[in-house]
Amino acid sequence: MKRLVLWFGGFALVLLLVLWVVWPQRSGDSGPAGVARPQLEPRDVVLYFADPAGVALVSEERKIAGCNEERQCIAQTIEALAQGSDRLFPVISERTRVLGVEIKDDLVRVNFSRDLVNLHPGGDMSELLTVYGLVNTLAVNFPALHRLQILIEGEVPLTMKGHVDISRPVKAEFRYSYVPGIEEDASLGEDEGPQSPPE
Repeated sequence: MKRLVLWFGGFALVLLLVLWVVWPQRSGDSGPAGVARPQLEPRDVVLYFADPAGVALVSEERKIAGCNEERQCIAQTIEALAQGSDRLFPVISERTRVLGVEIKDDLVRVNFSRDLVNLHPGGDMSELLTVYGLVNTLAVNFPALHRLQILIEGEVPLTMKGHVDISRPVKAEFRYSYVPGIEEDASLGEDEGPQSPPE
């Protein structure tokens, strides 16, 4: 009888230990001490897409998921740009991914997957709309950022697809855009934009 009591006591002790170890892991998904993480409010962003004629950029407002870290916010904004528009034309492929973001002063360096160039249709105007669609989107949503350096899988490319020079940081400017509420002098610089490479 005493042996049976000891056996049941040992079994109950092992069961309690197992529950003590396993239960917090199953119920602790909401964070320390069972406190739920606060949900971030969606953010309003302005994205630049190509007009149906393919000759200018048009702004479109969008709500995207909330974020609390600037580099994450930048990546999410570009990913929203890649998702395209119901009424306008995309400036980057939907398969384009952001691999990394670095910020220094007014310069943002964005490292893209190779799909940014491999899946691009090419052509002078199409490439210009891609470059300015990206940099203008970032400048409008992140006013402290005026310049964009495009990297492709960690390397600085010379051009997009042979037409537009992106070897240097590009300044935002809106001469290719229909921008409601932004005056002509809102351009952040016309002398440092991408240019066609020399023949």
